[in-house]
Amino acid sequence: MRKLGFIGGAFVATALATAPAAAQGFDWKSQSGQTINLMFNNHPWSQAMRETVKDFQAKTGIETRIEIFNEEQYRARLTTLMQGKSPDVDVFMTLTSREGAIFNRAGWYADLAAMMKDKAKTAPDYDYEDFGASIRTASTFGDKVVAVPINQEGPLFYWRKDVFEKCKIAEPKALEDIVPAAAAIKACDASITPWTGRGIRSVTPYAMAGFIFNAGGSFATPDGKPGLSQPNSVKGLEIYATLMRDYAPPGALNHTFTQVTQLIGQGKAAMTHEASNEFANIMKFPGRAEDLGIKVLPPGKESGISKPVAIGWGITISANSRKQQAAWLFAQWATSREVQAKLVTAGVAPPRASVFKGADFDAWVKEQPVRKAWAEALVELGKTGIGVYQSPTDDVPKARDIIGGAMQEIVQGKATALEAAKAADAELAKLQ
Repeated sequence: MRKLGFIGGAFVATALATAPAAAQGFDWKSQSGQTINLMFNNHPWSQAMRETVKDFQAKTGIETRIEIFNEEQYRARLTTLMQGKSPDVDVFMTLTSREGAIFNRAGWYADLAAMMKDKAKTAPDYDYEDFGASIRTASTFGDKVVAVPINQEGPLFYWRKDVFEKCKIAEPKALEDIVPAAAAIKACDASITPWTGRGIRSVTPYAMAGFIFNAGGSFATPDGKPGLSQPNSVKGLEIYATLMRDYAPPGALNHTFTQVTQLIGQGKAAMTHEASNEFANIMKFPGRAEDLGIKVLPPGKESGISKPVAIGWGITISANSRKQQAAWLFAQWATSREVQAKLVTAGVAPPRASVFKGADFDAWVKEQPVRKAWAEALVELGKTGIGVYQSPTDDVPKARDIIGGAMQEIVQGKATALEAAKAADAELAKLQ
């Protein structure tokens, strides 16, 4: 899939080589009077859109109806509407690294590459190549572009510097330092939870994958078979499960990013490995801008490896939409330099290189040291990150559910790390 994506990216780049030239007939007001329906997952980007979308309406004359749902509800509702070929959704958010292959095969995505090539439909300054190559590749299937990026993100290591200082604990410099740090915090201050993290099986691999990679493991063997039971993969799995079992709060296996963000934001937990896009939500809590440290997950001490997960949400146009040109105007506007530069202050990391390196972003970052740490971590994500965190399969959601289930088995004492990993690999093999 990655090879096909690269070929597709090259195709689009060639097709758009003349895009900066004058786009005859392009007009932001060409669909004035239309109304489009936007359906989004609850995310810092979609929350920021609630206020920002009025600028789109003024620019285009297109009215918008926005629906935002929490992720589980969002996915269930979107699946129902798309399976029913409903025209009631024009634009929706998609995580192509997760569901892209399945949605594409089902025919749910409109082809954005075709729209980009049409000078009457695409603004001359849109510049698709301004987005990072890895993010573009994740949304490209053959010569078809299925989504345009709205953010760049990945899990980051957040830790309470004040707690570490009070307890005289050194900042974790290696992956293997985290469990001893958690044990020291537990012994030092019973009022604070040493660790909080994702425990729901379907969302766990996003946060857990870095532990497996940095330990020197992989979700696949060299010949492409499921590889969770490889020795280093088991090591990473066991470290994460130990933190969740011995140092996370009660009920942690029912936690997703919502609970993790609250615990870190309220100052009730000392460490986590959570999404970079939760930065703005965490910073809303008093004191966190002063006492939090942020960086990519420390590399493995033995492996020397640092391989963070790096992904990006996108927006796409439903293949069933009857207002695709109006929807494409929204997608262009929402992913333009101008809009992405504005969303930085909402903690939405821009996927456009021109914005990430721009003066406005640089000035915002310099206002607080914690912002600088966040930005530097995001740069590292972009350079060294990987967008695949399950064994090879098109059924990514099922694979990640199995991997997260293995972690739960260990935490609940139902299996050792090796036993759980072997059982997961057997199930994962059925998806290939």
